[in-house]
Amino acid sequence: MKFNTSFIRVCYVKPVFDGVEQVYGFNHQALSIPDALMNEPMALIPFTQFGEWLSELALVTQDPDYIVKLEQQLNFDRLDISGIDLLSTPDLAMSIRRINYGIVSLQSGASYYVSMSGKIMKWCYKNPYAFKQEKSYDSLRVAIMLLNALRHFLGDTYRPIQVRISGSAVAQRETEKLFNCPVIWNAAQTEIWLELDDMLQPLIEPQLENSPVTMTRSLFEKYLNMPQPHDTPKVLFEMVNYARFYGLPKIEDIAKLFNISKQQLQRRLQQQGFTFSALCSYIYSNQAIKYMLDGKSVAEISPLLGYANQQSFSRAFKRLRKCTPQQYLDRLNQGKPD
Repeated sequence: MKFNTSFIRVCYVKPVFDGVEQVYGFNHQALSIPDALMNEPMALIPFTQFGEWLSELALVTQDPDYIVKLEQQLNFDRLDISGIDLLSTPDLAMSIRRINYGIVSLQSGASYYVSMSGKIMKWCYKNPYAFKQEKSYDSLRVAIMLLNALRHFLGDTYRPIQVRISGSAVAQRETEKLFNCPVIWNAAQTEIWLELDDMLQPLIEPQLENSPVTMTRSLFEKYLNMPQPHDTPKVLFEMVNYARFYGLPKIEDIAKLFNISKQQLQRRLQQQGFTFSALCSYIYSNQAIKYMLDGKSVAEISPLLGYANQQSFSRAFKRLRKCTPQQYLDRLNQGKPD
């Protein structure tokens, strides 16, 4: 039985919170989001959780139109991904392709693509994991990012033919002013319509170089490590890994994140051949090794995994790996050059 769950990376969420802090003076702590989570750009967040945050931000800011006012921050060049710049290409068409293909490693379950209709090109975003009011905020979030990508190449005054937003209207007047074109609400998906000839316009600011994609091997592995909704074991692993930012998780915590009962989760774990305690032990030791590869010490890793002290972490790690975390770290360091 599948878990109908998608994920989004911290680096793709952070521009929203950076914008809220800049405009309203509130940061992620206003929603009780741990600093440890927001400090890991590649960490995965269940999209349902992010959707709830989008709705909660309207209450925290006391502004149901807040998302439109984050325009300056909602930009692909604000993504905190070392070595990757989605807009650093010689032309608009190449950046559109890079964004459409690259986003799959930042958000699962959603699709970015181009649709053609005569001389009209539609840049589309479809996300079946956004519901109710959060659908409007998520659709606007992406539409603004796509608009800023277009204006990066075509100039700040560029205006699309039409914009379609999935979800009910919010900030209707401000949205039409921002896009400077008709905005259609309650659409099946997010769409920005532009003339095909716009792709052939000379660039306002020519890109002098096509920056190479460079990143460390560990970061590259994280970038590719995006579970898809049908990958049940991986979805399970990542949900537990997300929950540990809030402390050592209980099975009830994970069931709540999946929006199922504890008994349903236990049955699904059994179908996959897992017990909850064994699953947590494997995930925690695996994450500990990833932190070691990132250069973190055992003392730094213990609190990041939610352990009360280093001794508890060492005992749990040794039960699975048959050595202490320090011994494992020493082995890793043996092969490193001085």
